[in-house]
Amino acid sequence: MIKLNKIDFSYGKLGRDILILSSGVFISQLIPLLLQPFLKRLYTPEEFGLFDVFLKSFSILVALSSLKYENAILLAKKDTDSKSIIYLSLIISIIFFLISIILIIFFGDFFNTLMNNVNSLFFLCLPISVLFYSIFNIFNFYLIRRQRFFLSSSSKVSRRISEGIFQLIIGLSKNLRGGLLIGDVVGNIVQGLYSVIKARKITSFKYISFKRIKKNAFKFRELPLYTLLPNILNTFVLGSLTFLILNKFKIEEVGYLEFAQKILVIPSVLISTAISQVVFQRVSKLVNQKKKITSLLISVTIILFLVSITFVAVIELLGVEIFTIIGGDEWRRSGEYAEILVYASAIMIVFSPLGKVLISLKRFKVNSLWEIFKFIGIISLFFIDNMSIEGYLKRYSIIIVFFYIIYGILIFTYSFKYENENCIK
Repeated sequence: MIKLNKIDFSYGKLGRDILILSSGVFISQLIPLLLQPFLKRLYTPEEFGLFDVFLKSFSILVALSSLKYENAILLAKKDTDSKSIIYLSLIISIIFFLISIILIIFFGDFFNTLMNNVNSLFFLCLPISVLFYSIFNIFNFYLIRRQRFFLSSSSKVSRRISEGIFQLIIGLSKNLRGGLLIGDVVGNIVQGLYSVIKARKITSFKYISFKRIKKNAFKFRELPLYTLLPNILNTFVLGSLTFLILNKFKIEEVGYLEFAQKILVIPSVLISTAISQVVFQRVSKLVNQKKKITSLLISVTIILFLVSITFVAVIELLGVEIFTIIGGDEWRRSGEYAEILVYASAIMIVFSPLGKVLISLKRFKVNSLWEIFKFIGIISLFFIDNMSIEGYLKRYSIIIVFFYIIYGILIFTYSFKYENENCIK
């Protein structure tokens, strides 16, 4: 009876933690969603296309910025070690920022040609956004480590409020341009500074010797060695449609695709991201204590599966109507694209949040190989010509569904193997 109560308490606490993170993520995503009817009428599909290219480039650079050492903030057993990893991650992020600035100064023309001649504001905003988001990400992991989920959630809200305000103000002004990009920069600066302030309120970041920082850099070297490349590949895959359509069609089509993807990622952002962070924290803790993890994973998978089925039904039945109501008749094409891509989004809703289980189990090579093969599958689309946008979207969806089913099989296979190897019942 006592054992049962402990289990109930554990799952109740898990649900509470997920609810806190989800509510913050929900509010932070609800704000830009509520602004869409206004923004879609203030900015053109071309401007949203440029903004989407910016965000996808931003995501790839963020994956590189601290070499994935921020994950070790949760994996470290001692709090002192986690703080030394914070310092390490910050140092790497600042160095990456400086290198980015130097590359833009000397190779700006080359990058501009590569990105189909985007405006100069694009390259001015990009490294600044990456730096401050990286700062947020580092301190956010520490807030999650200390189970300060409310503070983690509120930092995301601070970003969206400041971002939305600037995008609206600049959009309403007829004399200013680049409101979407500038709003993103402001939002990331606010979010980064907010997370630093909140982390410093719950603990002191005293001087930590370079020797300890170096020791932990070596101890967790497998993170950059085995998770950096797959994470970059995964980030590229998530943004591959944007780059594919930019390469094959006009940037206006990227704008329509951006709106479709913005709606399709809502379940992932509202639910999956929060669950991913909580599950990573909880599984890492259970693994360190040599305890069972599969019952937790099964419960989470069932919840996510039900969410994904519901989402598919909504998009299939009301897809085009949803997009025209939010953005107007001009954005009808986005709804048509969403109906094709919804199945890829649904499978990612189920298995993407469980991906860091392989990291917790130290199965870095397995995760890397899966990411590499998925990348190869997606990159093959770039070598196909003379196809309609709908054709590219359908093939992309098939590839994503196939590889994420494989991902789910790998996650559960190695979870059961971990329990068998450690004789956990």
